[in-house]
Amino acid sequence: MTELVPDQLDPRIAHAQEVYTRGKLAIYDTWVLGLFCSAVWRCPAHVMRRLYDTSVGRRHLDIGPGTGYFVDKCRFPDPGPEITLLDLSEECLRMSAARLARYRPQTCRANLMEPLPLPRRHFDSAAMNLVFHTIPGGWDGKGVILEHVARTLRPGGVLFGTTVLAEGVPMNRLTHKLLLEQHRRGNFQNQGDDPQGLERELAKYFPEYQVRIRGAVALFRATAG
Repeated sequence: MTELVPDQLDPRIAHAQEVYTRGKLAIYDTWVLGLFCSAVWRCPAHVMRRLYDTSVGRRHLDIGPGTGYFVDKCRFPDPGPEITLLDLSEECLRMSAARLARYRPQTCRANLMEPLPLPRRHFDSAAMNLVFHTIPGGWDGKGVILEHVARTLRPGGVLFGTTVLAEGVPMNRLTHKLLLEQHRRGNFQNQGDDPQGLERELAKYFPEYQVRIRGAVALFRATAG
């Protein structure tokens, strides 16, 4: 495992990682990907799976892999992909690496807010699925993550992913109520996150990008120069 984690983390980031215990990860696919994505955020997991199927490359970096569900289910263009899993949570890395053992993935424990300890211009694709809304700082602060990821992609490489937004998207009463509850618990740090801010940050580091909205979720895809 490659590991580069500062001695002191933003306590809000540290809290977000503490949520991913073995017990909670055991029900993650059912509750978060199954129930919440469909009924609350109104972007079903099959929409995210389609984004993987149409975007993933042979040398793939998966950021915030959770349980490894999407990498496990997606259709790679090559039968022998090279996979690297990156997260701050050791438990997420253990669980996803075990699930994807047939691919012999590399793991990297690192803070996305810092330059990544990964080779430059190496990966064909990078995914950030349901990651940005857990990171504090607003788009002006956490947008630097896009710079760090862009450096790892080869020219023409693709970054893709999803994030729950807090502004500029249609919300029903249930969505709004449960979003505020996630804010109260400190699980989500997406106060003020809107589609325009995401587009603005993508434009800084990628010559081509697309953002589309499904429910309260932004789906994004960007190509490295």
